Amino acid sequence: MAQADRRGGREKVSAERTREELIFAVLSVPAEYDERLTTLIETLNDLPDVYTVSSCGGHPNQEGRENAVPEGYFYVQFIAEPTEKGFLSLGIIDLAARSLDPDRLVVQVLNTTDSPRLVMFHILGRDNVDPDAVAREIRALCRRWGVSLKGVREYKRTVRKEMAFERMRKI
Repeated sequence: MAQADRRGGREKVSAERTREELIFAVLSVPAEYDERLTTLIETLNDLPDVYTVSSCGGHPNQEGRENAVPEGYFYVQFIAEPTEKGFLSLGIIDLAARSLDPDRLVVQVLNTTDSPRLVMFHILGRDNVDPDAVAREIRALCRRWGVSLKGVREYKRTVRKEMAFERMRKI
């Protein structure tokens, strides 16, 4: 079971916990997200071996909201699997952010646990950068680099979800 580690600001997790648990969870639970981020989240979920985990589209009042960012900001936290397709997708996300506006968009490692098995990332936009523009740039870069988005989300919902479940059972 996880517990907070106040020294490092990270959640302590068991050595057995893997990204498979997180992938299975995000593929199993219906996600709710701010309407402002719909196109970007759908685009990220269309990328091979990328799974969105959490997000915030910015709020004028963050009080009472978990992990909220101010109005005019947004973030999407995601996993990129350590595969060739996952790294290519991560590279496209990063290139899209740097191409559009490197001063207002950044892609970073965002580890919230003490486990190297749960390496996550986030894309953070500030100063009213348009998340839809990020989504358009990602799709344009996919075409340029020959990354097909066709059928990826369906594969994740069916085949990849079952793979995660089977791998978790073997632990």
